[in-house]
Amino acid sequence: MGPLQFLQHHQAAVAPSFRSESRNTAVVFRGPKAHLEVEALAGPPRGFRTRIVSSRPLTPSTRAIEPEKPAGFTFGPTQFTFLQLQTEEGMDARPMSLATSPTRPHLEYAVRLSDSPYKRAFAALRPDDEVRVFGPIGDFVLHETRPAVFLAGGIGITPLKGMAEYAADKGLPIPIRLVYSNRSEDEIVYRRELDSLEKQNPRFQVIHTLTRSSGPTWKGATGRIDRALLHRVADGLTDPIYYVSGTPGMVVGTLRLLRDLEIPDSRLEVEAFRGYD
Repeated sequence: MGPLQFLQHHQAAVAPSFRSESRNTAVVFRGPKAHLEVEALAGPPRGFRTRIVSSRPLTPSTRAIEPEKPAGFTFGPTQFTFLQLQTEEGMDARPMSLATSPTRPHLEYAVRLSDSPYKRAFAALRPDDEVRVFGPIGDFVLHETRPAVFLAGGIGITPLKGMAEYAADKGLPIPIRLVYSNRSEDEIVYRRELDSLEKQNPRFQVIHTLTRSSGPTWKGATGRIDRALLHRVADGLTDPIYYVSGTPGMVVGTLRLLRDLEIPDSRLEVEAFRGYD
């Protein structure tokens, strides 16, 4: 789904949908909603069994896991997979962006926690637990020769963090600028990792903005991503690619801003994280 079709399809009040709208998905789901299992794969993506290496909290409301990278599993920076877990209601598979670069030794996923069976199962994962990965899937991938503007909201940082790692590890000669919007300072996901990437890669720059809570010590921007931030982040870049990643509502609002600035669809890449239980 291109940026124009995304805008046409999603209105301001975007209701969570159970089914994924991801492109290139060859996964067939069978069974009632509470007992989804990946049953058939029409060619790629392939399915892989793997085990958890680590599980850790990122912020008060988010958590990350690192599974082993299965032999033969390769992906672009950064596609997504379906991650299948054993939950209290049976096997369940959900689309999950890879939150790391293919240059790194393990896979990585991160979620915003909730009280759903899938999220509880995700939070309970510990080293040596088994999961299944189906993929890779999708074309939300870094253009390695074009300047990049990353626009992220909340947990939507996951694929962009992986892209930034890839650019740093590969020494790509492209400028990459990230505007990262969160509700509060303690909910900035992967803040330490992003700080480290700025030090590792002098072409990578991060601008944080908080939309709800900022204390007296906060020196960064406040408010939602707006025209002023878009002008600031793109200053001096020649025809950058804009990568927008977040909730459907955040993506819709940001795409409207970009279209108002007459950014053509050929320079827009979109990844929307649908809310699910």
